[in-house]
Amino acid sequence: MAGETELWGGSVERSEDGVTFTPVAKVTGVTVPTLTKNTRQRTTLDSPAKIHEYGEGFAEPGDLSISCLYDRAGYVAAKADEARAGGTYYRITLQNGDAFDCHMITPVVETGGLDQIDGDATFTISGKTSGETEFTPAA
Repeated sequence: MAGETELWGGSVERSEDGVTFTPVAKVTGVTVPTLTKNTRQRTTLDSPAKIHEYGEGFAEPGDLSISCLYDRAGYVAAKADEARAGGTYYRITLQNGDAFDCHMITPVVETGGLDQIDGDATFTISGKTSGETEFTPAA
């Protein structure tokens, strides 16, 4: 349908410093972090009709997950992300040019598909992000 876009044709990149990015190879899927807004209960003795009142609290930045087909170079790069003190920056760019930038502070690499003789070996980089995911619409 017109106006829709997809990840296919886009890219996922990584960076140690948030400035210079290199491609993440063989990406099969990405979960962009979802900002979860929390509330605080602010009910007092003055609250009308015994109904709870709420106010805004802090927000949780969410988790990033990047799934890839296994290849040695990609796995080695992912393990370097996992070991990097201070985390790794990631940029997800859709086919239409829209981009999401985030900073994963606790990357963990998990392998998959190794329990099937006729399956693809995969790995997933996932973890908590810090700060808000920045959305940049295509120019």
